[in-house]
Formats: sequence, C-alpha cells, structure tokens
Amino acid sequence: PSLPLPLQVCFIGRSNVGKSSLIRALFSLAPEVEVRVSKTPGHTKKMNFFKVGKYFTLVDMPGYGYRAPQDFVEMVEAYLQERHNLKRTFLLVDGVVGLQKTDHIAVEMLEEFGIPYVMVLTKIDRASRGLLLKNVLEIQEFVKENTQGCFPQLFLVSSVEFSGVHLLRCFVAHITGNLPTVEAS
Repeated sequence: PSLPLPLQVCFIGRSNVGKSSLIRALFSLAPEVEVRVSKTPGHTKKMNFFKVGKYFTLVDMPGYGYRAPQDFVEMVEAYLQERHNLKRTFLLVDGVVGLQKTDHIAVEMLEEFGIPYVMVLTKIDRASRGLLLKNVLEIQEFVKENTQGCFPQLFLVSSVEFSGVHLLRCFVAHITGNLPTVEAS
C-alpha cells in the first residue's frame, strides 16, 4: 500500500500582499520551515513547497498581478486541477486596498475548480479601523453574493504585530488534523 500523500495547504495572493511575511509569522514556531522574504515584490517566481514537520506541506504560489510570471496561470491552474491532497487554499487580500480586479480573477479560478478556500486580510496594522471595516464588509458582501467555495469567516492578520496569526495557525492545524499537538505547546 502506498503511503498517503501529506496534506497540502496553499497560499495564493497578489504580489506584495505580504504572503512570505505571513508564512514566516505562521511558522515562527517551526524552525524547519524557512521562508525567504524578498525585498522586491513579485519575487516568488515558482511554486515553493515547505514541508511542515511530517504533518503537511505548505505551497507558496507566485504572486499574481504586478510582475507575475508569464506562465503563472497555467502553472497554478495545472496545480489546482491535480491537487488531490490539497486541503485548503488561503487567498490573501491586502487589508489596506481590499479586493482588487486581480483578486477577482483568483476567486474565479478557485470557484471554477471547486476548491474550498479562505480569505485572509493581511497588513491590518497599516489600515485605519474605518478603512479596515469598510474592506471587511465589502469582502463579506462579495463572498456572500459571488462565491460558493469560500469559507464565510475572514481571517484578519498582521505579520508585524502578530495579531490574528495565532488564530490562523490554529485553523491550519485544525484543517490538517493536528490540532492536539498544537494545544500542548
């Protein structure tokens, strides 16, 4: 009997949405996950796979939009279509600017392939409360009206202040089936 493939969780988002920083913050307790954060946005040109312990693999997609690699769509679509062990996809949206046209394209792609996903609002430390609330309400409205596969609960995170990171980490642990080991820490 072949070994079951380790589960995967996938992070996708516009270039410069703070993806690498968030991944690094999420796994600050897992030293084996080393994420290089580049100063130039749009630097992740290929898919990066990080093994997190023996539990699951984190897939970091290249950012779309600004400086996205030409073959981004084919590469991502090919991955999403063959994703037998993809447990959940996290779509990162910039908390300061809210949903952009490029985000809608990602949403359409996830919806088309019937992939369950969660929206994560990043950089919440940089948005005023009023702006953050406006973006949160707009996204919730959008999710309700236009999506089937999106988890209704938004995650709000700041990689700088670590707010929301612990909750998201617990959620990742929960969907990959290793929450008990997390609670012990």
